Amino acid sequence: MPTRTLRIFVPLGVASTLALALVACDGEKKDVVAAMQNADEEAPAKKSGEPGEKREIPTSELPPPTDEELAAWDRKDPEGEKHLYKWDKKNAKRMQNHWLELRCLRDKMKSEGEKAVGAEPGGQESENWDQFKRAFIPHVDGWQQRLFAEEGQEVLTKSKYVSNIIEAHELVMNGYPTAYNDGDEKLIRRQNALWIVVENKVVDYSEKIGAPLTLPDLEDEKAAAKWAKFCAPVLAPPKRGKKKR
Repeated sequence: MPTRTLRIFVPLGVASTLALALVACDGEKKDVVAAMQNADEEAPAKKSGEPGEKREIPTSELPPPTDEELAAWDRKDPEGEKHLYKWDKKNAKRMQNHWLELRCLRDKMKSEGEKAVGAEPGGQESENWDQFKRAFIPHVDGWQQRLFAEEGQEVLTKSKYVSNIIEAHELVMNGYPTAYNDGDEKLIRRQNALWIVVENKVVDYSEKIGAPLTLPDLEDEKAAAKWAKFCAPVLAPPKRGKKKR
């Protein structure tokens, strides 16, 4: 049986277009193949010791300060705290008297607290200590309130003494009572050390402004008696009189 050949007739314009498309596709195919071959080629490795670009490794360390920066940091204001020195020197006697009164309150807190160390819970010594705290801590707080009422807000901005007074007042109000509540000798010694640090600041500052502060020598009998006389009105409850209008 004779075979028939199927013939498809394509218009001339369409045939030309198809021919051009095949040529273009063939060219793009060759370009893609060439690009893939180039990508597969490995870059030549650098020889050991070959000079190349060196990159600095990042670090968190900062460079040391320059001499100019150090000189700027060490610069001292010629005026400094002279505005404090002037006010405190003028009012040194009164501010130092406040400090000595606070020392009276501290000594009283210590003497009563020592009696409670090792006391049996619920015993008479323990009960006495609790009663003392309930009366004395508000008294210490009232002392500070009266100080600010007497001196006014001016003392907070013009005196350097007041920061030491506030720091020591906190020891008397909270530090010592807490230490004696627990009967912790280590904690009691810590409060004593903190007090000494603050008191030394007061003494050194007084020397600096030319108004030396003399602390009582309680080993001397006459000095101790004089100190007890000074502290008596400080420890006594304030009089509740009518305020003058």
